[in-house]
Amino acid sequence: MTLPLILSWLWPLLLAPLVLQPRRHWLVALAPLPALATALWIPAGARVELPWLLVGATLGLDTPGRIFLGFTALLWLVAAVHAVRALRDSPHAGRFHLFFLFAMAGNLWLIVALDLVSFYTGFALMGIASYGLVIYDGRRESLRAGKVYLILTLLGEATLFLALVLIAHQTGSLAPSATALTALDDLAIGLLILGLAVKAGLMPLHVWLPLAHPAAPVPASAVLSGTMIKAALLGWLRFLPLGALALPHWGLLLVLAGLITAILAPLIGLIQTNPKVVLAYSSVAKMGFMTLALGLLLIEPRLALVGVPALAFYAGHHALTKGGLFLGVGLRHTSGRQPMILAGLSLLVLVMIGAPLTSGAITKDGLKPVLEVLDWRWLGAGLGLASVVTALLMARFLWLMWRTEPHPEPGYRAAGAAWGLLIAAILVLPPAIALSDGAKLGWTTNLNLIAIALALGLPVLLAALQRPGTLDGILDRIPPGDLLEALRPLPPLWRWSQRWIWCRWVAWRERLLAPRIDWIDRQWHATRTSPVERQMERWLVAGTLWAGLVLSIVLAVIRWL
Repeated sequence: MTLPLILSWLWPLLLAPLVLQPRRHWLVALAPLPALATALWIPAGARVELPWLLVGATLGLDTPGRIFLGFTALLWLVAAVHAVRALRDSPHAGRFHLFFLFAMAGNLWLIVALDLVSFYTGFALMGIASYGLVIYDGRRESLRAGKVYLILTLLGEATLFLALVLIAHQTGSLAPSATALTALDDLAIGLLILGLAVKAGLMPLHVWLPLAHPAAPVPASAVLSGTMIKAALLGWLRFLPLGALALPHWGLLLVLAGLITAILAPLIGLIQTNPKVVLAYSSVAKMGFMTLALGLLLIEPRLALVGVPALAFYAGHHALTKGGLFLGVGLRHTSGRQPMILAGLSLLVLVMIGAPLTSGAITKDGLKPVLEVLDWRWLGAGLGLASVVTALLMARFLWLMWRTEPHPEPGYRAAGAAWGLLIAAILVLPPAIALSDGAKLGWTTNLNLIAIALALGLPVLLAALQRPGTLDGILDRIPPGDLLEALRPLPPLWRWSQRWIWCRWVAWRERLLAPRIDWIDRQWHATRTSPVERQMERWLVAGTLWAGLVLSIVLAVIRWL
């Protein structure tokens, strides 16, 4: 049991130095296999103490951890197969695969880590290595996106570090239980929520996502949006006192932040023209929805026993679906089997919006006990609005995909086959798992909301078909990284204000202080010096006296010698 838990994250690190050579790039596809095997064969509840690792590590799989490890390893595997072909001709392929494996190792490590130190080590490794995935080609846009990503990542990791130190101090353990976490104060909880909110992409900390996805290659975007942002959710599930203590004020804050994110992000994404940016805003919206569900679990801890596995299951389904959509974008550009690619993308879009008779409807139905626990009409209206705008956003993505001009390239058969198997898993696994647990399948979830979205979207679609270019005036009016563009004038304004303040200070000092300094100087010379002293202060007199003094000293020394 110990060896699989260690190899699940150590194996990618061992392979990392080898993939720098072009003939060994295929080794990337082998890296997630131990983690996938661990998720399939190691039972939930497994736990191993490793006193020799770090300051004493605890590895294991709780119920959400096993779900996370399964979908994370599967998506990394499919993305790795795609990366081997997509970057085969790139001069930066070796560097990309190196950072790809580092990020994979960190992602898998934090999942099997049950202690604070190991979780943070994996989290930091994943976050910093992902910077190399964003800037791997060195383009100007990539460097700007990487700069924004790195700044926010480091700020988030510093905040998370403070939170974990406080958790260790207040619980007295590096692997605290849910009962021990009830001792946390508001400062520790607030820092934990804030530090992980950056990775989750909650508004207004979401700005790195719409910038990083267009810059990164398709395989990197798939795992960034599919699995890595879910690490924030796992951290909250693992280190918040879910089920042991009600935190209504923090729960309400997460509900409001999640609802605002779930509504605003799709509205901004609707006017984007880059499919990867559209998917990025979709990821922001879905993380807002998951954060909202987490907030409800903090308000009603009695639902944690059912809600935590359901939320982890929903996160896994979304990760695989979103990863499949990103990989489909790449195949739409390069694969030669375009009808099959468009059919697969259409299926994934239906799954993503939770259309009836899809696995998306089943996974969302599993969260119904959590979403309906409180009789808040405004919450139900907000969730309905979020579902409608998300459906419209995915329709926008599918429209962009149908209008994309492909440029087929040979050699994508393995990548296409892996993508097809991923779609099959997305369609089959949720109903199979639900039936094995004896749950009732909610095939008709979201039926009324999908109907509303169709009623709103069809007129827009017909207008776009009859009069192309009608809506061009609003497209890209809000660029990716929306808030950053609004803040762009601030640095020049700050520099200008600094220069203005300095100039005003110099002018004020000269106007007010210079006359007083001159007056003091005149008074000093008038009262403290005699006419003889003033005469000696002149350069000619003073210089002659100093020269004579030096000459006298030199003659005295010569005579003494």
